Amino acid sequence: MRPPRTKVARKADGKRASALAIVGLSACFVLWACAFIYRSSVLAFDGERYFALFDDAMISMRYGWNLAHGSGLVWNPGEYVEGYTNPLTTLAMALASVPFDKSGAVLAIQVFGVVLMLANAYLVMRIAEHLFSGEIGRYRGLLRVVAFLCGLSYYPLVFLTLMGMETGLLAVLVSSSVLAALRYVRDRRPAQGVVASVSLGLAFLTRPDAVIFAVPVFAYAFSGTRKAFAPAHLAALFGPLALFVAAQEAFRWGYYGELVPNTYTLKMTGTPLLERIENGANFVAPFLTEVWVLLVLVGAALLFDFRKSKLLLAGIFLAALLYGVWTGGDAWTIWRIPSPAVPLMLVLAAREILRIVTAVSETEGFRGYFAHNPVVADRHVPGLATVVALLSLLCFVNFRFLPDIAMRVENWEEEASERRVNVALALERFTDPEATIGVLGAGTVPYYSGRPGIDFLGKMDPRIARLAPDLSDSWSPGVDPRTPKISRPGHNKYDLEYSIEELKPTYAQQFDWTSQSVLDRAKDEYISVVYDEGASPEKVTWEEDKEVPWEEDKSVRLNLLRNSEEVRWDEVRAAVGAGQAHLEIPR
Repeated sequence: MRPPRTKVARKADGKRASALAIVGLSACFVLWACAFIYRSSVLAFDGERYFALFDDAMISMRYGWNLAHGSGLVWNPGEYVEGYTNPLTTLAMALASVPFDKSGAVLAIQVFGVVLMLANAYLVMRIAEHLFSGEIGRYRGLLRVVAFLCGLSYYPLVFLTLMGMETGLLAVLVSSSVLAALRYVRDRRPAQGVVASVSLGLAFLTRPDAVIFAVPVFAYAFSGTRKAFAPAHLAALFGPLALFVAAQEAFRWGYYGELVPNTYTLKMTGTPLLERIENGANFVAPFLTEVWVLLVLVGAALLFDFRKSKLLLAGIFLAALLYGVWTGGDAWTIWRIPSPAVPLMLVLAAREILRIVTAVSETEGFRGYFAHNPVVADRHVPGLATVVALLSLLCFVNFRFLPDIAMRVENWEEEASERRVNVALALERFTDPEATIGVLGAGTVPYYSGRPGIDFLGKMDPRIARLAPDLSDSWSPGVDPRTPKISRPGHNKYDLEYSIEELKPTYAQQFDWTSQSVLDRAKDEYISVVYDEGASPEKVTWEEDKEVPWEEDKSVRLNLLRNSEEVRWDEVRAAVGAGQAHLEIPR
């Protein structure tokens, strides 16, 4: 008979089991992420594969590419406008642009996104260990695994990170600041305060509005120990963050001549405060309906087992939520603002689930049932029930995205990315490098074409950014059609008379946007080249509006300025003659 295993041996076995489970989860996530990245890539009509990010992230890629190749931190060489909101991510993109070509640099950022997700999962796990190390006993290994899973399992955060947005890096830095704050209160060491402050400073460089997360972090630090009021501790907590903020503001003023980025002016000015808050509340409401079960569990965790450390995690989430209301919401319902805080909320919910299951497992009814129905050993039932309940919760908060997770549908950007890349390739063929391109989507097409851009929606145009917003255009952020409609912040300022009629871009993406249209005049000034490089070689004459069988879903439409010297008309005629293009009046 084998001797009974000691407590130390059982503990070592538990650590090995949890480590293996975490390695397995990491491997599964990496495989899924590789499939996601491959699927989000584009097989263009030149037969080459191109990688593409979320279109707003491609704006930062263009800034990064120009910086890496000597043109400066600009969208257009020579035009100093801060049209990005993520300086640290943009610098990472610049680094990726040094050794790789344009497509390779994009892929490098997506791979970096995989690393960021795994890093955040690790930090979330360490936060859970710190919060609950003294109260979970034999379930310590289980909680480590489920906390790691929580860090990987909120689809909007994963999607945005793998598609190049700053969300993943922000999540890592916020989690790092939370972990450092927890350790600071426990150990009362200024060094941990420095780590928390540096993390918040880097988060500020990732997105300047991330300074909001300093409020719950510092509030916890000051409520957790009186030493925080000592001069050395005050310097440790506030000094690094203050230096980051001052350095960024000094750079912005010296480089761009502004105190705030152009994107702030675009999104935050011109809308009455109360109307902006109402807009933000209507935007946030559908998010709350998607995660209400999570909120109930966290509320129970705070109500029945209150601790300041739990309130810190909930405070991070609340800060993000209130900020979303204050800024008037966002342009997409992929919950970019609150998603970095969701894994922290999931950890609180997971611990509450385990607490409830453990309490139930200690009742006489539970023990009696499993004594008479020994399908599963009663000591394994709490852990199994916790995992099942947590997986159900993850399915609930991700319910709208389950088809995307299973890759049964195209994600938000797949079809649009293919068209944008093909437009960029067509512009490379039919226009000179000096040709200007007028766009609504200011990322992929300018990045891959390399042409000077005119941004119709004002991210890179201070004149547009200072206009009054058009609040008449609205959309519903909820699945329920009864959801109140809101204005789309950052996309409701435009002046097509100026951008098209006055600036005369060589290529114009389209001639109308919400309530404005210059199409009638554009018909006399522009010609549409409908192009598909892979079309069958059917001869088509140089004739406008000729009826030609055409598969629009495989073609791109280039609205080109008539008689422009930046258009390669010989290439246009050659494409028409080869059956790869035909001409139309703009529409």
